[in-house]
Amino acid sequence: MKRRGFTLIEVLVALAIIAISIGTAMRATSAALAGSGEIKDRMMARWVGRNELARLQTSPSLPAPGNLAGEVTQGNVVYLWNAVVETTPNPNFRKVEIVVKRQDATQSLVSVQGFVVGSR
Repeated sequence: MKRRGFTLIEVLVALAIIAISIGTAMRATSAALAGSGEIKDRMMARWVGRNELARLQTSPSLPAPGNLAGEVTQGNVVYLWNAVVETTPNPNFRKVEIVVKRQDATQSLVSVQGFVVGSR
């Protein structure tokens, strides 16, 4: 006489494999969600940096060499930016580097670099 079905050991092994697979999937999903939040922060910070660079580039006068700083709310988050304006060999150009971070963070998220042209 043949028996049909699975033994208790086979069922327990199958359940253990499924439990391990679900746990691994949950960890991978959690890591992906955490990564997407960081990507969103970096994207918003890059927008802040590019907006500030565009503001300097469209200003009627060249910015003076030195440091500029400010804060901007983007997507309900406050970002702090710090711009370093440097001279170049051409007196009609300024090199600008803008570093952006969240107000509640110690580490910067992005750095945006560009040039501002005078005598338009």
